[in-house]
Amino acid sequence: MRNLFLAIIVLVFATPIFAQSAIVEVTITGIENTDGTIKIGIYDSKSSFPTSGKEIQGAKVKPTKTGSLNYTFENLPDGDYAIAVWHDENGNKKLDKKFGIPKENYGFSKNIFGFFGPPDFEDVSFKVANGKVIKLTINIK
Repeated sequence: MRNLFLAIIVLVFATPIFAQSAIVEVTITGIENTDGTIKIGIYDSKSSFPTSGKEIQGAKVKPTKTGSLNYTFENLPDGDYAIAVWHDENGNKKLDKKFGIPKENYGFSKNIFGFFGPPDFEDVSFKVANGKVIKLTINIK
């Protein structure tokens, strides 16, 4: 009986050690030129999405060719996430707009766009669980 009790205690406290983290592999398509950088961020809440600088992981990737590029987010705990991408073609670190309409290409997970602004987090979010690899394609327009 004592051995069973010890085995249960070990399992309860060892579970976090064996918790798996997930990977999200993103293919970004629609890259029209190699100017500037592609800014990609992954968000875990409605309150931060899609504000640049509030992502839980993010990167700036220099496109080396037109068409597409790949990026991988690693070590993500289970949860709901959304991705925002934009092509900062002129390197000014902001999404340029004319009359409120973006002039630089951008996109979101699930390839959903908002009508008057970005889509809601709930509309573009996806679930990550059990250490699985999630593969997404985001077409920037």
